Amino acid sequence: MLADHAKAIHRVCFGADPSESDLALLGSRERWLIYRDLVRNRLSAVVDAALGRTKQALGEEAFSRAFDDWLAGGGPKTRYLRHVPRELAELALPIWEATEAPYVADLARYEIAAWTVRHAPPNSTAVGDFGFDRRPVIGAAVELLRLDHRVHEPRQPEPELAPERVHLCVYRNAFHRAQSYELNALAADLLEAWKRGDQTVAQSVQRTAAMHGTDVGPAFVEKLSAMIADFIERGIIVGGAATQ
Repeated sequence: MLADHAKAIHRVCFGADPSESDLALLGSRERWLIYRDLVRNRLSAVVDAALGRTKQALGEEAFSRAFDDWLAGGGPKTRYLRHVPRELAELALPIWEATEAPYVADLARYEIAAWTVRHAPPNSTAVGDFGFDRRPVIGAAVELLRLDHRVHEPRQPEPELAPERVHLCVYRNAFHRAQSYELNALAADLLEAWKRGDQTVAQSVQRTAAMHGTDVGPAFVEKLSAMIADFIERGIIVGGAATQ
């Protein structure tokens, strides 16, 4: 009986149209219709907060359709509201890529990354000092994006964007806001290697530079050192760990 009630609650809250039989089973039609609206409105508010620019680019109708399809497919799998926008995006992105303007999916990816870093957990306090002979430790609130449109530059209203490859480090700054750091292809590959954390800084630099056909000479080392110092100051790199 309890399981039947749980399934009925799920269908009432997330189904396209609650059935009269489910409402009768739960015992108070008006109360459960109000509860349905409260649940759906709360989820909608979180999604709108995370994907506001994407919603504007898509338009109310297309965005609402994606939201309703996600709910009808079972709704959130998580108990945490902060994870809800990513779950919706995972369902909607393939559809938006196939049916909407090309930049819309990239805009959604960027907004989800910004939302994720804003709500990421704090960094571990048990982190050692950074060193080239140690594995780098990247902050918990850091995302690497490789996009085909410059969607990180806010515009009002949202325009059509011509394709342009861009590599972004999206991180949480000292004011607890998402901020973008634009990278070249080599720096993006370095950050990707550092996020994996399976090589020392020196190893990852040598391998990534070789992959790009770049000589690790004085000029390169000077630019690399400046970038690392900037990453540390911004909290993108938070320390180092001993080799395994």
